[in-house]
Amino acid sequence: MSQYLNLKTFPLLILVFFLSLLFFFDPSNPSLSKDSVVFSFFIWAVCLGISFRKKRRKVHPLFQLACILLIGLSTINGINGAPVVYFPQKLNLKLLYVASLCFTIYLFLKNVHPIFLFIHTVAFSCSPPLFSSIKSVPLLLFVIASFFYLIPKRIRIHKLHAIISFFFFVLLISSLLSYKSQSALLQLCLLFSGVLIFFLLSSYPSRLIKKGLLLILSLNLLLNIVNLFSAVHLIWPFNFFVPPLFLTYAGFPVSAIAVISAFSALVVFYTAFQYRIYSWFLIPVGIISIYLVFFNHSRASLLAFILAALYIILFFWNKKRISLRILIPISILFPLLLIGSILFTPLETASRYFNAETLLIRFSLWNFHFQSVLQNFPLFGIGLDADSLLAHLPGTNSERVGYEDFYRFLHSFRSYPQAHNLYVETFTSLGILGSLLFLWIGIYLLFITYLMLTSKSKEVTNSGIFISGVLVFVAVHEFFDYNLGEQHFFIPVVLSLSLIRIKLSFPIRKFKQNLSFKTVYMIVLILLGFLSFQLIWEQRLKNLILASTQDEIELDNFLIYKEKKPSGNRKKFSHPFEEILKNQFWIRSEENIVLASLILRKSPDYQDLVESLLNRCVIKNPYSSVCWKEKADVLSKKNQNVTRELEEGKKTDPFHIIFTE
Repeated sequence: MSQYLNLKTFPLLILVFFLSLLFFFDPSNPSLSKDSVVFSFFIWAVCLGISFRKKRRKVHPLFQLACILLIGLSTINGINGAPVVYFPQKLNLKLLYVASLCFTIYLFLKNVHPIFLFIHTVAFSCSPPLFSSIKSVPLLLFVIASFFYLIPKRIRIHKLHAIISFFFFVLLISSLLSYKSQSALLQLCLLFSGVLIFFLLSSYPSRLIKKGLLLILSLNLLLNIVNLFSAVHLIWPFNFFVPPLFLTYAGFPVSAIAVISAFSALVVFYTAFQYRIYSWFLIPVGIISIYLVFFNHSRASLLAFILAALYIILFFWNKKRISLRILIPISILFPLLLIGSILFTPLETASRYFNAETLLIRFSLWNFHFQSVLQNFPLFGIGLDADSLLAHLPGTNSERVGYEDFYRFLHSFRSYPQAHNLYVETFTSLGILGSLLFLWIGIYLLFITYLMLTSKSKEVTNSGIFISGVLVFVAVHEFFDYNLGEQHFFIPVVLSLSLIRIKLSFPIRKFKQNLSFKTVYMIVLILLGFLSFQLIWEQRLKNLILASTQDEIELDNFLIYKEKKPSGNRKKFSHPFEEILKNQFWIRSEENIVLASLILRKSPDYQDLVESLLNRCVIKNPYSSVCWKEKADVLSKKNQNVTRELEEGKKTDPFHIIFTE
């Protein structure tokens, strides 16, 4: 086939087609989305025109277009999904997009290896300012389509790959059996994206991609930090040494900002030390990052950064003398010294960072999660992203330790009652078997890191020092919080861990791109097309529904629909009854099923279909309050007994997708 369209690039063509349609079917801000996709194609055409005379182009034009579209899509969704208090920062998001786009054009014209453009696209699309943006499915589609284009001809499978693959299989089973299967599958999409990114990057020699990966990741983290730090102008002036609790109560993702700021500082300081020619701008960014952690009053992030940085400094100080006999006592004594420092800190300052009450709440939540799962589902857990159901499991009562704190979190508006601990979350979701497998992966990563630290190669040892610092950071931070399940932290960690020396893991076998590979390719291609079509077609139906009700309901910044008071000069729009009737098979998500039922209720001819949709909603989402409440509303108009539906609605998530103002 042609060098421009072959088996490797055909998935990119499918991806570009569907990503382009996503812009046109965006119901949140159609004009902004359409202008963005036109601008993206214009930039792409200009880049092709400039590089037309180059005889050999490393980056395929379709791949560059896919990167531009994904960056634009994540930015548009970030702008549309930002909280109300984030409105002054929307201009910053546009500037962030321009900076990222310029760097994309630079990499394309520089004719670098396409793996570096892939790293930049993935790192930017999962940025903290876009925390409510790209979601899991478009990212997964991009990674799958790029995987066949970027993968080497010979694929080497090592023991670490096999362990992670088996763990992902357990996650897949857990998601299918989860009590909240829809949200679990979305979480699974993000985890699968991370697995593919790790497999892809680790297949390249770390010496080849180390410098480029660290610099590109540092640049994207730099853009994030500058954007986040610019938010302080909203409360200026204030004392820099006694910052107010601004970000804690202003609607920002506090934990997200703190953890990515601390992790950014770790990455940029290490990169500045390794490549000192770039230290003139990396070190100031690291200092600003640490201040943002201080600004957010995040104890877990500060502790994780200090311990990880201490480990890296100790290893660089004397690589030969540092041993486990020294590291283990230091890792125990240093936190004890930090705790003891409370006695010498002014009470007003200490209460900001060492509040015993918040720690006790965490301990009670851990206890509640552990007891609830151990009593009901000890082996396999309750599935991914199903924490909100713990208060309603059999045998759970208000006398159990942690119940009151959990219930308070559950019924606080727009809060999430997670355990704030990665290890407890893993046990809650996957039970004993999944937790043991998760610990196995962690121990095996530590074993490979130890082999890297004891290597005779200076380059391998330096990479091992960085990997060990990342593992320490994640292990410490995730003991007091849970951010590894979010893309803004998970993807940068995966990119960093991809520098691990995979050759030190036991090799299992090699795969060539033969008949079996092409068979797998065709299966994945079919799944890619199906997922893309499902995403696009459902988005199209959602767009039609919202367009027909634009004077009846509106979408706020938290993806919750609110009823509007009817105005006198209201325009009449025809409702898409026939479209919903013909395409009800493709209406699968909880949100779109409810929206479709709202439209069909406006006509007396479709009442049976409304009941059918809501019955399907409660069957697919038995722990969704919105499905039960909408069903109760429909049945109550027929004078039917809705006691069971109302009771089921109270037992589940307390938020309703439609709020009456």
